[in-house]
Amino acid sequence: MLKRIVALLFLMVLCLWGEHRIIRMVPFGDNNLKIVFDKPITDLQWQTKHLKDANKKFIDFEANLTIPKRNFIFKDNSTLQVAQNTPKIVRVVISPHAHSTYEIVKEKENLYIQFKPKTQTQKPSVTLAEPSSTPPESVKKTFENLETESKKSTLQTNKTATRTGTGKKIVIDPGHGGKDCGTKSVEDKCEKIIVLDAAKLVVQELKNRGYNVYMTRNTDVYIDLRKRTEFANAKNADLFISIHANSMPKDSPKTPSGVETYFLSPARSERAEQVAKAENQGDMETMSHFATKSFLNTISSFHLVASHKLAIDIQSGILNAVRPQYDTHDGAVREGPFWVLAGALMPSVLIEIGYASHKDEGKLISKKEYQKLLAKGIADGIDGYFIRNY
Repeated sequence: MLKRIVALLFLMVLCLWGEHRIIRMVPFGDNNLKIVFDKPITDLQWQTKHLKDANKKFIDFEANLTIPKRNFIFKDNSTLQVAQNTPKIVRVVISPHAHSTYEIVKEKENLYIQFKPKTQTQKPSVTLAEPSSTPPESVKKTFENLETESKKSTLQTNKTATRTGTGKKIVIDPGHGGKDCGTKSVEDKCEKIIVLDAAKLVVQELKNRGYNVYMTRNTDVYIDLRKRTEFANAKNADLFISIHANSMPKDSPKTPSGVETYFLSPARSERAEQVAKAENQGDMETMSHFATKSFLNTISSFHLVASHKLAIDIQSGILNAVRPQYDTHDGAVREGPFWVLAGALMPSVLIEIGYASHKDEGKLISKKEYQKLLAKGIADGIDGYFIRNY
């Protein structure tokens, strides 16, 4: 009996050792996704299935998705979904924009998916790296430098952004305030103070570019969550931007860092739930008003898509602004149940400008020089959003 149990355990270990596990998905640049596995994927095989919709394809491969399924909308309006289709098969649903094609390349433990414009001589096709071969040097160079090149491209786009006379209305919401300190930084500084300072710089940057900008608060006062979006709705704002600083409990074994941009969605990953819980606790009455799944499910698809696009543009804008001087981590665009966004009738996002609990970043996000870069990045992202969607 014991031998039989040992044999079964051995077989289980072999199975686990042989399977591919997806541990992270990282969107970067304008139209790129990196799917990260727990080990090299040299032997990863996939099948491409075509649907009646000629512009949509399934990519199936054997793997275990250890994180929640994700939906991505890229700047060229191409869409992509990664989900566990069966217990052993992960399915990637790819829908390129009519004027775009895509390329899939694997290298080491990463699977890269890039959307790019079709050329006149190009047919709608997909280039796949051979499962057992090393990618050509030109392809390797493309993906090794893709993040850097996409930065330059976005910066060039931002240079052409309309700097004055847009007339668009933006509401900037510094998180917390008054009796609600928010989290505390490693310097024992309240989040409410850090984000108010940063928000004022964002407001000034946007005003310099011709936007009509309003703040939910410009002093250290408490405003409940519902009144923040009511204010934005009353102003008939085009965008609502809530600014916060992230944190991890002191007893947590992890010390993450980086910028993250969230949009409101019924989808709830464990990470989003954790961050949302911290940001939502400032007003329990408002939470009980909004905290129903039925309410979240009433979010219009237009509102969700528009907010997702805005989040992508702002995340990219921030990283492009700060990374020439600082090695800021890309925490990615995420979705979650943030009640401060729930009442907004316009595209809205919540920005976590960094981790106040991080030993270095907790100090950095209080510095005016860094906050100016954040403000420029947020404004660049807003410029890019209006250029591409209006």
